[in-house]
Amino acid sequence: MADVEVRSASELETSSSNKDELVSRLDDLLERYLLTLDAYQKAQQQLTRHLSSGYLDLARANFTNNARARYGQDYYDERMQASRKIAVTEEEGNAIFSIECSVKESKAKTEESSSPDADSAATKETGPSAEADTDGEKDSTTSDKPASKADDPTEKDEEKKSPSNDPIRWFGVLVPPALRSAQASFVSAVEGPVVEISNLVKELRQQEIEIGRVRKQIKKL
Repeated sequence: MADVEVRSASELETSSSNKDELVSRLDDLLERYLLTLDAYQKAQQQLTRHLSSGYLDLARANFTNNARARYGQDYYDERMQASRKIAVTEEEGNAIFSIECSVKESKAKTEESSSPDADSAATKETGPSAEADTDGEKDSTTSDKPASKADDPTEKDEEKKSPSNDPIRWFGVLVPPALRSAQASFVSAVEGPVVEISNLVKELRQQEIEIGRVRKQIKKL
């Protein structure tokens, strides 16, 4: 009888210690869940702000539009291609969502950002130092003229810009500022809170599964 009582007491101690560990683990999981839920609600509010401002600017653009065609999905170009795509990467078995811009748009942005700086740097370098050696450079330039003429076609081909993939060009070149601000709001919504919300929803589901498992283990004790 004494052995049975000792064994039961030891089992109770181990079960109580295991229960305390599970309860503390459940508290940590619930704390993480609440923090993730708070981040999810903030991302939802941010998405609501972007969408509301975008639709409001779109309504303003349609109100001030004098043409018959309205700015909306009824007048989209049928040759439309996605300018932003979803990219899924796996890290430690978890899928992470992100947004990738199209190749044409990224190249156009890099060319626009790099060309003014290069031109300004070239003009600064060819200043008074270039004017000092005019006599020596005249002979060299005359000898190099045929070679430069041969390279002109390739340089002109490189200078030709690729066609823009900006959807706002469907409605013309001179579009109202309200339409551009609407586009900026929708782009910021897609690139920012939409991706964050999708990742947070996935995290919330995983945390809910872990919380349910720990609660089942506590009930068994």
